[in-house]
Amino acid sequence: MLERLLVSKVSPKMQILLSDASSLTSRQVATILSRQGHTVHVLSTSAIPLTRFTRHVYKVHRVPPFGPDPYLWLGGALQVLRNYTFDFLLCTQEQVAIISAEAESIRDLGVRFAVPDFNGLKKVMDKISAYDTLSAAGLQQPESIVVKSVADLYACSYLLPAYIKTPIGTASSGVQFIATDIDLRSVAKRHGDVGSFDGNGQLLVQKAVQGPLLMISGVFSHGHLVAWHACLRVKEGMGGGASKKSSLPLPEIGEHLAKLGGFLKWHGAISMDGILKDNEVIYIDVNPRIVEPVNALNSGVDLVDTLLRVSATGTDSAPEALPAGKVGIKTHQLVLAILKAGIDGRMAVAKEVYLAILGQDSYQGSVEELTPCQGDILSFILICSLVLIVTVGGSIIAGKLSQNAVSSYALSQNGWHQILKKTEQNSKEKGI
Repeated sequence: MLERLLVSKVSPKMQILLSDASSLTSRQVATILSRQGHTVHVLSTSAIPLTRFTRHVYKVHRVPPFGPDPYLWLGGALQVLRNYTFDFLLCTQEQVAIISAEAESIRDLGVRFAVPDFNGLKKVMDKISAYDTLSAAGLQQPESIVVKSVADLYACSYLLPAYIKTPIGTASSGVQFIATDIDLRSVAKRHGDVGSFDGNGQLLVQKAVQGPLLMISGVFSHGHLVAWHACLRVKEGMGGGASKKSSLPLPEIGEHLAKLGGFLKWHGAISMDGILKDNEVIYIDVNPRIVEPVNALNSGVDLVDTLLRVSATGTDSAPEALPAGKVGIKTHQLVLAILKAGIDGRMAVAKEVYLAILGQDSYQGSVEELTPCQGDILSFILICSLVLIVTVGGSIIAGKLSQNAVSSYALSQNGWHQILKKTEQNSKEKGI
C-alpha cells in the first residue's frame, strides 16, 4: 500500500504553502504545482517578490525578515498557517532550518511536510559541517582546509586559486574566489583580527577545481532515495546561478546521493553542486532543500510531486529501481541571462533578448524554466520590465536586483546561532 502511494500522483486542488517567495526555486515550484491543479500560496519578507509576477501564485503572505531572526519569521509563518487551511508546506529555501528545528509546532497545526531530522540537518547546514559529512560519507571533494586564525589562512596559500567559504552563507554571499596572496590578505583583513576570526571562528578554504558545474537534487524518504536528477550549468547567470542548463543524470551521481542520504537518514529534499572533472564528480556544496526542479521535470523526473508524496505518506518505502531522467534536455532562465548581460551593457542585453526571441544560439531547442510566458501575462510583464530597468540602470541595478532577492531568504550566522541555542535549550528541558 505504501509503495503504491509513492508512485501515484498527489490529488489535485491541494492548498500548498511555500516557505519563500523570492527565489528562483520558489518561482519554479509554484509554476509546477499550479499547472498540476494545486493552489499555491507563498510566504514573503519582501513587498514585491519574484513570485508576485505570475498567475501561478494565488496569494502572497507577508512575514517578518527571516535571516536575522528566524523565530520572528516563524511566528509570522505560524500565524498564516493558523489563518488558512493548508494541506502541505514545502521548504523552498533556507527556512528549512527553523522548520526542522520547530517541526512539532508546525505539525500540530495539521499541515504535512517533509524535512530532515534536525540532528541530520545540522550535519550539512553549515559549510564546515557539510565538508565533514561528505568526507564521512565517502564522497570526493576538493582539497580543503578549515582555518581558525589569520596565521592558518596565510599558511594555506599553496591551495590558491581557491574558494573561501563562511560557515553560513549562500553561493553568492558566503563564497569568495581568491587567486593571489593579495586576495588572501584582503580576506584576512575583512574576516578577522590579529588572533582568531569573527563569527564562529572558522572558514573553509577549498582548492578551485576546473570543470563544468553539475546541479544535483534528490528526494528521500527516511534515508531511502526516491527520485533524483542532475544537470549541467551550460552558461552562468547572475549571482553564479545557471541561465542555461542541460540534463546529465550520470548513474554514479544517483549512487552518491543514495550513499549520502542513507548515511544521514535523510527525509525530504536535498541538493548538491559538483564539478565534473576527468569523468568524476567532485562535490563542492550541499543544500538541505529542493533546487530549481523544472529541468528535472522536463527530463521526466517530477521532484516536486515526489516531495509531496513523501510529505503525504511519511513512508520509508522506496521503489527498487529509480527512473533516471533523459540526457540532453535543455532549459534556460532568461531573467538570469538578462541580469548577467546587464553587467556588459545595453547591447549585450539587446543581443540576449534577440537570441531568446528567435531561439538561436544556445536557446535553440531550449525551454524557459523560470518565467514561461504562455498563458501567464504577468511573466511577460516581468521580462519586459526587467529589460527596461536593466537597460536604463545598467550593471549597478542588475547587481542590486540579484542581491535583494538573496537577502530575502538567506540565513545569517546570528540567525543560525539562535536556532542552535534554542534547540539545545529545548533538549536540556526535555532531558535529551
